[in-house]
Amino acid sequence: MIIQAILLVIAAGFLLLFIRHWYSVQTRALKRLAFLVFIALMVVAILRPNWVNSLAHKVGVGRGTDLVLYALTVAFVFVSVNTYFRLKTQEARFTELARVIAVRDATTLNAQRLGRPVREAAAMTDVSGPPGLATPLPPLTGGSAGGAAR
Repeated sequence: MIIQAILLVIAAGFLLLFIRHWYSVQTRALKRLAFLVFIALMVVAILRPNWVNSLAHKVGVGRGTDLVLYALTVAFVFVSVNTYFRLKTQEARFTELARVIAVRDATTLNAQRLGRPVREAAAMTDVSGPPGLATPLPPLTGGSAGGAAR
C-alpha cells in the first residue's frame, strides 16, 4: 500500500528532524507550520468528507476514516516525541538552576562564617545562572543562606 510508505517516510523524517536539530529556530518554525497545516487539513476533512474518502482510495486505504486514523497516529507520535524532548530540556534547566543556587548559597554562608563581605564572596563564583536563564539570580539579602535558621 502507498500509505504505508508515505507514513514511514513522514515518521522517519520527523524523527531525524527532532533528534538532530531539536533546538534550532527552523525546527520550531516547522513545528508551527506543521500544526497550521494539520488544522487546515482538519477543517477540510470536516467540510468535505468525500475528499478524504477519495484521497484514501488513491493512496490505497479503504475508507477515509482509516486515513484520518493513520494521520492522527502520526500526529500523536509527533506530540509524544516533542513532549519528551521538552521535558528533558526542562529537567536539565532545573538541575542547572538548583546547582547554581546551591553554590551561591554555600558561598554566601561561607563568607558570612569567615567574616568576609558577601559581595566579595559572590564575585569569586559564577552566579549568573544556568544557560538559557533570562536574568541573573538575585543576590541573597540578610539572614542565613537558604532561609534556614542558624
